[in-house]
Amino acid sequence: MLYGAMLLYLLVDLKVCRGPLRQAMTSRRDASVEAAARNKWVAIINLEPVTREQLDLAVYRHLHQRGKRPDEIPAKNLIMIKRAVLQTVIDDTLVRQYADGEKFTAPPAEIAAFIESWKSQFATPEQLAARADDQGLTDKAIATELARIWSRKRWLEKRIAPAVTVTEAEAKAWFEANRGNAKSGVREGFIEPEKVRARQIFLSTVEVDDKVREDLIREIHRKLTSGEATFEALVKAHSEDERTKEKGGDLNWFSRKRLPADFTGPVFALEPGKISETFKTRLGWHIVEVLERQAERPVEYEEIVVEIRQHLESERTEATVKELMGKLRKVANLQLFPENIE
Repeated sequence: MLYGAMLLYLLVDLKVCRGPLRQAMTSRRDASVEAAARNKWVAIINLEPVTREQLDLAVYRHLHQRGKRPDEIPAKNLIMIKRAVLQTVIDDTLVRQYADGEKFTAPPAEIAAFIESWKSQFATPEQLAARADDQGLTDKAIATELARIWSRKRWLEKRIAPAVTVTEAEAKAWFEANRGNAKSGVREGFIEPEKVRARQIFLSTVEVDDKVREDLIREIHRKLTSGEATFEALVKAHSEDERTKEKGGDLNWFSRKRLPADFTGPVFALEPGKISETFKTRLGWHIVEVLERQAERPVEYEEIVVEIRQHLESERTEATVKELMGKLRKVANLQLFPENIE
């Protein structure tokens, strides 16, 4: 009876009579609206305000990563971008608040490695300084922010790990369900195509007299087939494919789809150990020797188990993070002030 009376009181207070509790809540909400207007807050997340300046900086960084600036974006589109970025800011803030609440910090060695990896993307210290200046950050602020980013990432991974982990049985089940069967045929993504391993001697015809190149390639072919010189020696002396010249002309393994048809046609017509006649493509003249050949075959589970796990974990991560953020938002004290975004 007491519990029922309390519920009835709350219902009457909040919904019917606008009693003291309703008035207190309304007063607090009105105070928040006034503070938001006065301080240009675009949101309050568990009593932590997000200012327009913070949002503008987040939008600038968002656009900067995509090679754009806010002044390049039409006004209506920029408002939409700001609203979308605000949702990201809210998610990041909630994760930070909960991680901080649990006093979670990633191991120092991980943080140091992450900072070093982030800095390595810049060719020179000057480039790093320019990026920091663009985003209004000092070296110390960068290190602090990166440490927070990595700690939030690890906290999130820790929270979702049980729901994301893929077992061996699940990976095998996915493989069996998706590869096809004898009746329907093995699906394209589960077939290893025919491949050859070959080496070549290449002469470019780009901006070069083609007749001179043709005479040279035929002389190289004569020396090769007569035994006057080895393939390796002729590659070193004449080949103009800089990627393979120091490897004896070795092109490694490739399928028909990897290279243009005017090259793969003559090459795939050869048996292992055979040397082609001279032939020309749009790039130049070639002499090719096929070293090995692999027939088309179904892909074995062990060859792609890592990719299967990554695929399933990626799918689960997206869904699990979305569900977790929904829960965090549901219990958060979240107030938005879209009128302050513009």
